[in-house]
Amino acid sequence: MKILVILTGGTIGSLISENVINVKEGASVKLIEMYQEKNGNDVEFEVIQPLNILSENLEPSYWEVLCNCLDQVEFSQYQGIIITHGSDTLSYTAAMMGLCYSHTNIPIVLIASNYALQDERSNGFANFYHAVCFMKEKRAGVFVVYQNDKQENIVYLATRLKEADTYSDQFSSFGRVDFGKVTENGFLEMIHRQNPTLQEMQTPAAKWRKEKFRYTKKILLIHSYPGLDYNCISLDSEVGAVLFATYHSATVCGGCKQCPVEKFLKKCRDKRIEVYACSFKPAKDFYATSTELLRQGVIPLVNISTEAAYAKLILAYNQPIKDREAFMKENIFYEILPVLK
Repeated sequence: MKILVILTGGTIGSLISENVINVKEGASVKLIEMYQEKNGNDVEFEVIQPLNILSENLEPSYWEVLCNCLDQVEFSQYQGIIITHGSDTLSYTAAMMGLCYSHTNIPIVLIASNYALQDERSNGFANFYHAVCFMKEKRAGVFVVYQNDKQENIVYLATRLKEADTYSDQFSSFGRVDFGKVTENGFLEMIHRQNPTLQEMQTPAAKWRKEKFRYTKKILLIHSYPGLDYNCISLDSEVGAVLFATYHSATVCGGCKQCPVEKFLKKCRDKRIEVYACSFKPAKDFYATSTELLRQGVIPLVNISTEAAYAKLILAYNQPIKDREAFMKENIFYEILPVLK
């Protein structure tokens, strides 16, 4: 079995020196040494490092580097690809990789670590080890493997991973249904109507991306919170679209008296900037504020996480896609959940 390991930095690629955690070139290679100490040489690893950053410093232009790296890989030479990454922005990169490589016929697994590898509390090696175990199941697609605080080795669909909780550092799945977990007896799949079937996973989609990913148009992501002042938001020429991350009821902050959301939306229309909102629900009845958003021309994105919607919009506005709205409503890699019953 041959696995390509792509190192990008993050806590899993950091060392602690004088109480400061920072990336160190090649630090993640220790994962392979630890694996070989435990399992011998049953797996051949090939290692490349296109990036070496703390993931909080990630910006979409770094996805260019990562995509260009993967685009040059001959997938047929490997049984799987592991991408080591920082935990802070893992959910965003996972969504981007899931969308860009929905056509893969081998597993691509992203992993991270809660602490540096030299810290005995670290789950970094557990995540690496169980990523390798999962690859032996020969599941095609893009996933995240991460051990939770119950010592369960959870497998997430890449486009459904939610940002980690700031108190417990625990990840979760959008829709609250994980894809499965790696156990001593192999991969235990979570059979649920929200998850794709084995047959669906065994039939990868055709490659939709026609050109290399180049980041030129920005997506402005706006999280609603009480007191949001839209006067403080600049709409420069590089903004391709705006994405509202709504409250759970598909509403957004109405803004202040000086600049209500309607005034901000008019400003967007005047600049011909399209506005999207996620996550809307497929309902027939909406709150008055949500109804007003729709009346103002905001495009609703249904049953999709903020991370996946953001990554997908970046692709929509940085690829030659004629009908962006149709693209946003098409399920590329299970990022759009089925309607709740």
